[in-house]
Amino acid sequence: MGQVIPFKRKPKIREAKVIGHRLSFYTDEEIDIALLALNMYGFDKLRYTVDTMKSLDPLYIRACLAKLRNSDLISSLGKRVINMIIDNMEEIRDAN
Repeated sequence: MGQVIPFKRKPKIREAKVIGHRLSFYTDEEIDIALLALNMYGFDKLRYTVDTMKSLDPLYIRACLAKLRNSDLISSLGKRVINMIIDNMEEIRDAN
């Protein structure tokens, strides 16, 4: 029988956990469209403003934006702005 050759094992790389998401708005137009989506497709019956939008979960905002994008109520330019907002969404990862 042959001799067993030990191989070096690679250290396990810990994959960073997703701890949240971040939505960035760069223009007033993006904020207006996000507020429109929230007030039309939000689950609550309250009226959303810029101040209340800051405390919402970005995934909730993205879901409302997706519903507005799939409706016939918005123009192609508005749909392009919604796509830009969703594309700019970032995942916040744990550094460990």
